[in-house]
Amino acid sequence: MKKLVTALIIVLPFVLLISLFALTSVASVSADIPANGLVINNKGAGVFSFDLANYQNRMYEKDLGVEVLPYMAKNKTYSLSVTDANTGEKSDIVTLEKDGSFALHDVGVAKLTYTSNDGGYSDSVVFNVGSSGVLSYVPSLKDAVGNTVTLSVGDDTDFEANIEVGSYVLSGNYYPSTATNIHASYKSENDDKIQIDEVSGKINAYFETNGVVSIFVKDAFGNDVEKKIRLIVSRSGDLMINGQRTSSNRNDTASVTAPLGTTNFTLFVDCKDVKNNDIRISGAKSADYRVRKLYDVSDSAYAVDVTLNEPVNSPMEGLLYSVRINGNPSSTRYFKLSFADYAFSVNSLANADGNDDLVVLDETTTRFVVSSNPDDGLTYTWRTDDPSVAEISEQSGKYCHITAIAQGKTQLRIDWQKIENGTLISNGTITRNLIVTKSYASLIFNEAASSHGLGKLAIANRKFENGTVTDAEYVTKLFNNVIGKDQSQEEIEYPFDDIVFKSSNDSVLSPEKTADGVKFIVKDTGEVTITAEWIYGDRFGAKATSITVNAVNGVYVNTYDELKIATEMKKQIVLQNDIYLGEKLTDEQGNLLYSESETTQKLLSFVKTIKTTGDYKYYSNLGEEQPNVYVCFEFENDVYGNGHFVSAEYITNMRGALTDTVPSYALFKGPLNFVAANMSGIDIASVKAQDNISFLVRKNGIVLDNVTLAGCDDSSLYVKDKLGNSKLELALLNEKGTTLEVMCDATVRYCRIKNGRTVVRVFGKSSISASSVVNPQRERINATFDGCRMHTAREFVLKIGTNRILRGNADDLAPSFVDSNGNAYTDHNSVSCDKYANDKYFTNNYVLTDVTLKDSILSTSGLFSVGVESHFSGSLLDMPTLGFNYLKGWDGLAATSYPACLRLVGNVILDDWKELTQVDSSTLIEVNLKSDQQSFGWLQLNIPQMLKEVCKQPGYGNIISTIDGKDYVHGGIALYGGGKNYSIIDTSKYTFESMSQYLVNIGVLENSTDETLRMQGQMLPMAAGGENFRFVMFDATSKFNATNNKR
Repeated sequence: MKKLVTALIIVLPFVLLISLFALTSVASVSADIPANGLVINNKGAGVFSFDLANYQNRMYEKDLGVEVLPYMAKNKTYSLSVTDANTGEKSDIVTLEKDGSFALHDVGVAKLTYTSNDGGYSDSVVFNVGSSGVLSYVPSLKDAVGNTVTLSVGDDTDFEANIEVGSYVLSGNYYPSTATNIHASYKSENDDKIQIDEVSGKINAYFETNGVVSIFVKDAFGNDVEKKIRLIVSRSGDLMINGQRTSSNRNDTASVTAPLGTTNFTLFVDCKDVKNNDIRISGAKSADYRVRKLYDVSDSAYAVDVTLNEPVNSPMEGLLYSVRINGNPSSTRYFKLSFADYAFSVNSLANADGNDDLVVLDETTTRFVVSSNPDDGLTYTWRTDDPSVAEISEQSGKYCHITAIAQGKTQLRIDWQKIENGTLISNGTITRNLIVTKSYASLIFNEAASSHGLGKLAIANRKFENGTVTDAEYVTKLFNNVIGKDQSQEEIEYPFDDIVFKSSNDSVLSPEKTADGVKFIVKDTGEVTITAEWIYGDRFGAKATSITVNAVNGVYVNTYDELKIATEMKKQIVLQNDIYLGEKLTDEQGNLLYSESETTQKLLSFVKTIKTTGDYKYYSNLGEEQPNVYVCFEFENDVYGNGHFVSAEYITNMRGALTDTVPSYALFKGPLNFVAANMSGIDIASVKAQDNISFLVRKNGIVLDNVTLAGCDDSSLYVKDKLGNSKLELALLNEKGTTLEVMCDATVRYCRIKNGRTVVRVFGKSSISASSVVNPQRERINATFDGCRMHTAREFVLKIGTNRILRGNADDLAPSFVDSNGNAYTDHNSVSCDKYANDKYFTNNYVLTDVTLKDSILSTSGLFSVGVESHFSGSLLDMPTLGFNYLKGWDGLAATSYPACLRLVGNVILDDWKELTQVDSSTLIEVNLKSDQQSFGWLQLNIPQMLKEVCKQPGYGNIISTIDGKDYVHGGIALYGGGKNYSIIDTSKYTFESMSQYLVNIGVLENSTDETLRMQGQMLPMAAGGENFRFVMFDATSKFNATNNKR
């Protein structure tokens, strides 16, 4: 693409930057006041509990009182996300309806997070949803040994199943499984075909037939929900007794059980060959047999009523009996008859095995069912030993309702009797242990209801107390949703009976039960998941709850002094409060609290100085020492912020009531010069270099986690426009310095960084002598920014580059890098540079700054979201050939910078559409012209007009997006400098919408019909250099466009 106007760069709010000079005076660059917080005013403890079965009076979003701060914020909209409070996965338990009410669709613990659309600030509440009744169920059919029978969708019934003759149990899989108020009953359409106990659901399918059984369940809303199951019954033998196959082999045949003490019972025979009811049974015990054909069942179905001559009162096993059909000896089959005591099973929803201890929930009523084998028409009476623990609230034969009164243990006793013809045949008592426990069906940690900035909660094991460091304890609370109580959200108290706490890594953090709550004992630094699990959770289908935290083997910090001491002690830091660096030196009206000299001394006591790491040859040419920059605070160990901020407001913002001037006693007055044009001791124009720094990181391996770093307060940037509307004035950031400078291998994750001339700057390692030979392996730094939000910059939000250069000369102002064969790398200042990301020789030998920007959002810049800088290399920077006095010190400044690499990973969003009128680069080249210096007036660039000139060029028309008569441009990525720029943009792992790329060259302005623009096209390349600038940006054709994303 042909070289195009730097106008574009400027346009992109940047062009100026590369150009040598800029506007004569400080321009006003305003933006809408952004959101800086979101609160849920009516969240209470943060947890709301609901019984889905009794959710008649809906809760509305307006009841929560969601508010975006500050009140002057332009965009006060927000969005809602609903996630599982334990897993963090998306959840549809709760939805917000069109009328503003919350609809509950399921049971569980949902976290509702409100997030401001501007800035991504959030606050959360938890909806703990349970149900005292059944919401839905699916029938469950099991055979005599507990194997599940497959139910398929029926043609004329809800379900159907193919089964063999035998005994089965029909029940339900109830949802939620924690519901205890369950009423189920059973019915057969034809009891002769298929018998089913109306209380227990036990099925006797003794014949090859086809029949329908039903289960009726009363749901949470009082509806009787019926599910019909068609059972298609087949037999596997030619003669079946009580659902078992008989055999001609005496030793391997059916076994039938009859109860002790009775003289009457019935055998059920299924055989196709029977004629005239000729079924003859004989065996060890004398009896009379009466055969009945069951015509409404099938042609092969018979009942044989057995009357013993005398009862069997003691157990007997395996008495051999024979069956002969139609008097034919060859048809003889055998079965074994046993007389046994009854085997009992006592069941409820959470006690399905029927034989173990029974568990019921405190202050609930649970339905129990007793069944016997053999099933022999017994009568039952239920009682408990200790009614103060649990009492029988209702009973009717095989079932009863037990109401749990208090936690504890007692005995459940069921007295049974067998009565025939009014005579008591046998009796006994069934005994089960009955355990009453708290209902921990919906556990949640106290922390789940809170938001902790952009990241996770961090917990330290040390704290400051009276100026010394001592052990710190972290005690959390565990809550439970108790359905049906006035206070449904209930704190679980010591000793946490029936709750088990587990850590994913006990060597880092272990939980301990204490009288005050659950103590988290931090032993080391790392991410840990703590789980609380109810020991009866499996019985009731209750899930465990968990939280994931950052355990930190470090110290809690609450004040500026503690921050300094912890840093000196080389402790990892966990913030518990917002912190201001230094001391407030003005009153609320901006007036000094001390004299100017005292104020200066106090400011100096708050900062330290470091030698500039940038190119300071201009100062050397003037005979000056390597200059210093101020640093407000250096992080020398890891910091976990818990969403709290650290602000440099008291140091960087000394304008006070005089918003138009920076007072002489201020330390932060603007950046150093890269080069300046000087007349009569006054810099009439200067290109800026490294700036003062609010926060510095120079130690390899440092982690900044979930902390907000502010170069100044948001409120310090608020002004009123001519109409009285509040605005954010970016020009007030001119002297605020760089918010965060990284000079080492470091990880910055889930942080907010804001409010600086530059917000984040990464330019290479510190303590490297400019005169030393470049050692890439020792000097390279790798900085990662993950999940961050960076915003509000006068110039660039993120500015990257390197401090090392190939110095040029009159013959070669911008030297080239060479490959392993000594051949020059010819691809520079173009998209082709990006291929160097895969060139190991190039990256190993030349890339000195490697920055990964992952899943982060950058917004609100005065120029561009990202600036990738390279050295100027114009002929004016080699002054011995020109010799103008006002350009003193410009000797040997031209060079080629070592390249940087910017890697975009995941969803990186450069949210920086702005009005063209708000594009300004006056800070990049600052101009100060007196009345007798107006011959330099051409330096006062008209950026909007320059941009429009650029748009006239083929292929550049989409740079400007016009909406409702206003022109907008996107501040994306600018690779600038004027010399050779070898820097790399690696988008191989970038997943957001692709941006367009434009190449722009200042020299194209020479062809403009506008005299000023033509002068700029002739002169600016002499200072900056003649190479292209590269811009990576969204344009009018992008989906991420100005229509929905402009500021």
